[in-house]
Amino acid sequence: MRRSESIIFLDETHPIDALEIVANSEKWEFLRDKDDEISLIIKGSWREYALTIIWDQRHDSLSILCSFEMSPPKKKLSKLYETLNLVNADNTEGTFVYSSNENLMLYRNSLFLNDELIINSSELKIAIMATISIAEKFYPTFQITCWGDAMPKEAISVAFGEAAGYA
Repeated sequence: MRRSESIIFLDETHPIDALEIVANSEKWEFLRDKDDEISLIIKGSWREYALTIIWDQRHDSLSILCSFEMSPPKKKLSKLYETLNLVNADNTEGTFVYSSNENLMLYRNSLFLNDELIINSSELKIAIMATISIAEKFYPTFQITCWGDAMPKEAISVAFGEAAGYA
């Protein structure tokens, strides 16, 4: 077991400090300008994802924001928004939002720490990779909605591995 996997972060270690240790260990590109925030770039199967993790001391939680660029044709925006509604209804772990002004798809979720603020580096990595996994799961859905001919209900079946159409 690597040292970074065995560290247990107690309330003496700031959660963003802990994430910085994990980012260094995983060789993730990161930027930390604020005490309560860190930005990561992580390569997924489909693309690179930008993550911003913010510590909320009031709620003892980490807000995880995962974004990727997306510039769908304007005529497909209504289909994209319908797809987002379907995705968000089925995905209870977080929420997708599309910002047409910034051409960004954003996935938001939170990690709530226990009362003792105990978390280990493996758990932090799992939370980050779970966020990436959700973005990866729905990326093809958004792509075929915006650049294919699939209707939103057909497009969402891609993410859930359901058959769409006839063979």
